[in-house]
Amino acid sequence: MGGLSFLLRCAATVALFMANEGIAEAQMRDADALRAALVFNIIRFVDFPDAGSSGTLILCVVREATNGAALASLRGQRVGSQIITVRAAPESPAGSCNVLYMGAANAADITRTQGPGMLLIGEGANFIGSGGTVGLVQTGRQIRFEINMRAARRANVVISSQLLRLASRVQQ
Repeated sequence: MGGLSFLLRCAATVALFMANEGIAEAQMRDADALRAALVFNIIRFVDFPDAGSSGTLILCVVREATNGAALASLRGQRVGSQIITVRAAPESPAGSCNVLYMGAANAADITRTQGPGMLLIGEGANFIGSGGTVGLVQTGRQIRFEINMRAARRANVVISSQLLRLASRVQQ
């Protein structure tokens, strides 16, 4: 009987562990979906200098970004008169992307990829301080965004005052 009790406790522990793994995975998917929704809504409130003529808005995603699948769900969404196209970021994204989603990036990566007309979006508390335009910052279960206006001016993208009011931090 002691052996059966031990096996039942082990089975219960494994089941609990697997349930927690499933919850953690679901929470990660939910966070990725939330980031994708934030990216979509941010894009809606940005004017890009050269995007109006083509009818498409190109969102490039670096390979290392963990939520590329969630961002791919934005493909075909309409922003004003433009339709979002999602693609993998090329080696040199300047001129070929309107939005570059970098995930967690360091200052050297940000500096290397900056270009006119391109909105750089990334993750982490240091993203805008390193020269990125919009940083997604997770605090507990909440994901907020921060804006670097100097980077926006340098890229010649115009961010709506409505979006600026919603940002948790605006760096001038």
